[in-house]
Amino acid sequence: MSSPLPLIVDALEYPEPDRRWFEEWRQGNVSCVHVTIAVWETARETLDRIGLWRRKLRENADLVRLSTTGADIHKNAAEGLTTVIFGFQNTAPIEHDIELIETFRQLGVCVMQLTYNLQNYIGSGYWEAEDTGISSRFGKLAIEEMNRVGVLIDLSHCGERTTREAIDLSSRPVAITHSNPREYHAKVGFGEKRLKETEAIRALAERGGMFGLCPNRFMMENGVQTTLEQFCDLVAWTADLIGARSIGLGTDYCPGHPPSVRTWWRYAKWSRESAPHTTQAPHEGWQDWLRNPSDLNNIRDGLLRRGFSTQEADMIMGKNWARFFTESFRPQDAGLAEMPAQAERVAS
Repeated sequence: MSSPLPLIVDALEYPEPDRRWFEEWRQGNVSCVHVTIAVWETARETLDRIGLWRRKLRENADLVRLSTTGADIHKNAAEGLTTVIFGFQNTAPIEHDIELIETFRQLGVCVMQLTYNLQNYIGSGYWEAEDTGISSRFGKLAIEEMNRVGVLIDLSHCGERTTREAIDLSSRPVAITHSNPREYHAKVGFGEKRLKETEAIRALAERGGMFGLCPNRFMMENGVQTTLEQFCDLVAWTADLIGARSIGLGTDYCPGHPPSVRTWWRYAKWSRESAPHTTQAPHEGWQDWLRNPSDLNNIRDGLLRRGFSTQEADMIMGKNWARFFTESFRPQDAGLAEMPAQAERVAS
């Protein structure tokens, strides 16, 4: 058995399933990673992705283990294994079928982001000129169904109106797994639209939700030049706003994909637009203090130097997410209590 892992949780990565990235998690003592397995894929294509991920996890069982309950994070960490949690960064995989929410939950999908940049059946992404909110009956029913079966709602790429309405409509706390506060960056004129308004962040926390701060270079005003001290200043500002108990990390680290794949990540398969040209792969060009997840402990050290207590630093690094996942993945419907065991039988 490997040495026990501390509770370090990354609430959003989008790696291709490969041992190279699993080894980075082990090097960084990362105990849990919520991984994106689908964005614009159809239901059938998503089943292929689930099958691929499950096979890769079986082949690397000395490093990683799929889990569908938050309580497993502690158990797996004690065994030296990184818990992998499946999630979608869009609701495209459920197509227009409300029943597929429970089906995918039975197959291990514990997190669903309502929209990815653009409009869909449920709501608006942050790129749309007009955010119509959760205006459809399908959107309201989808939120109810996610609440029922224990699928955590993620609002990271949603527009502001969609974000606020989803917070209000959900009977359970929701999350923003990877974003940053717009107000903090606005003081220097950094106006990235995917950053979240203070009103939404406060509402999220007041309802018991979690906010994952993102060190991704595209989400920070100084890009790759952002220092660890500057990122920890952002963490401190957010903690003053909503409290350290409501904060975690979501790196948005996306290794293993060629640059060309970003075209359809951003604009969907039906678009004729092209994503902005980049000569770097999505996992390149990070800060020297966070080259990949193996460096995540640098953030804990930075938080301690910034004045956070050991308890607060440990909460932000992973204990908050571990607690929140445990609560969020528990179905409201008592008849679904055996879902994890059923999922293993379905996929075997």
